[in-house]
Amino acid sequence: MPPARLPPKSFQMKTGPFLPLLGALVLAGTSRRSAAPIWATGASLMEVIGYDLQAHDSGQKLTDYQTSAVCMLLGYFAGFVESSAVATHYDATALPFYLPDSVTNEEIEQVVYKYLSEHRDKLDLKGEALVVAALSRAFPNTSFKPPEGPAGN
Repeated sequence: MPPARLPPKSFQMKTGPFLPLLGALVLAGTSRRSAAPIWATGASLMEVIGYDLQAHDSGQKLTDYQTSAVCMLLGYFAGFVESSAVATHYDATALPFYLPDSVTNEEIEQVVYKYLSEHRDKLDLKGEALVVAALSRAFPNTSFKPPEGPAGN
């Protein structure tokens, strides 16, 4: 595994590595229409990625809602990139995936879409859990150590 990279100074917080991760995941995935993320499930996540892929493939203009959803989704993926850099800086064993410095939001989008396409039986599961599963499969962290003991509530 490559050495842990130093996060940008703006992310070096005295509050610990997981506050930025939590903040990015919560704030990046919320919609103006409701307090729930617009990709609360794998199915809705796949739908929003589909908007972006459709626009790229066909050149078709997206609706305002679709454009907003895609922008928020790419921000959500950017949160995974930035917050995983922070988390792995403080503890290289903290996450089941390790994103290379060169990874882009578009690559994450492709990895997640491929995973969802191959696991359609899981589309009713939470979107964030499926993103973590997809990233773990594509970018495994061989140093990951799952938490010990019973799962928290």
